Amino acid sequence: MNCTIPKDSKFIYYTINVRLFNIKGTEDKIIDSLGMNALFLPDIQYHFHGIDAKVVVKHAYNILHYIFDNEDNPINSGETIDGIKDGEISMDVQWKMQYESALIQPAREILDINMGEYASGGR
Repeated sequence: MNCTIPKDSKFIYYTINVRLFNIKGTEDKIIDSLGMNALFLPDIQYHFHGIDAKVVVKHAYNILHYIFDNEDNPINSGETIDGIKDGEISMDVQWKMQYESALIQPAREILDINMGEYASGGR
């Protein structure tokens, strides 16, 4: 009742789970979301190293808000989004996105965000 989060944002913060996984034996991490597919919208994932995970989580929530606010999901494979530079979202850095199978269960199609110099794994 006393929540100060704007009404339009409550769904994202209360219903969508942004998860962090450390990949054993490496510096790699995976951050993904779980729950957008309940609205027939894509969950997202990042497979990365060398950047603060808290900054990536903040970026993830921004992307999730964008997808949620534009219910027709205007993002296509091969498009780019603003990346992170000096801990902040920056138009100077562009990260490519593509739809693929999730690396972490449950099995589903997700929007993978290729973090350029921070990206891990093959694409």
